[in-house]
Amino acid sequence: MRINIIGPGKVGKSLYNCFLEKNIEVTLIDKNYDYSKDILKGIVLITTQDENIINIWNNLKNYNISNINAVGHCSGYLDSSFFGDIPHFSMHPNFPFSSVVNCNMIKGITWGIEGNKEGIEIAKKLVTILEGKYVIIPQNKKKLYHLAAVISSNFSYALIKMSKDIYKYMEINDIEHLINLSIKSLENIKEKGLKNALTGPVARNDLKIIKEEEFEFEKFFGNKIVYDFFIDTLYKIKEGENEHKKNIENEK
Repeated sequence: MRINIIGPGKVGKSLYNCFLEKNIEVTLIDKNYDYSKDILKGIVLITTQDENIINIWNNLKNYNISNINAVGHCSGYLDSSFFGDIPHFSMHPNFPFSSVVNCNMIKGITWGIEGNKEGIEIAKKLVTILEGKYVIIPQNKKKLYHLAAVISSNFSYALIKMSKDIYKYMEINDIEHLINLSIKSLENIKEKGLKNALTGPVARNDLKIIKEEEFEFEKFFGNKIVYDFFIDTLYKIKEGENEHKKNIENEK
């Protein structure tokens, strides 16, 4: 197996180092690579920013691609259908690459993969080499898949920012314990599941606190829409979707 990684960024360099460690023949390609002098062979994996992936593929097609067996990318948002009839795939790591990491750090992570039949099989093999796990995504649902990852990963930053703003208003600078609280809550969810791990005023059905904190939220942030949405979502966890719908109907 030969792999050509286009894009020497955090993801590209990490995968390059890992494939080298696994004794896979691999080349790391930057923007100065001369495709006219060196015909690519084997698997091409594009690890650049999303906005550049399609352009890179369109540029590649200007050269000899007859020896490329399959092409893929690592975007969480784009699917791989634009590659056309060639075996194609995408393999998105559910891992925050804030820097170049070693192979052991991505061992065991889950990859979201999609593609055509041949491409998916190649993606499975690559994930197996990386000692990871995978979920297969319907090709036309890739954007929803990415949204779920953004909510679970990036939105947590916004929630911590909101808590930090409240602390700043109270002239409290140390929020480490709030971060630890978030981490512990996630550990409880992993161990017990959403419903059994739920704590706080919704879990206790403390309506007085919920209403008073709704007022505080609106006063501090300027609206209560986000607060009400989260409270409603927490009740769905507590009661289950069907029971929650019945309770809403009864309230009407």
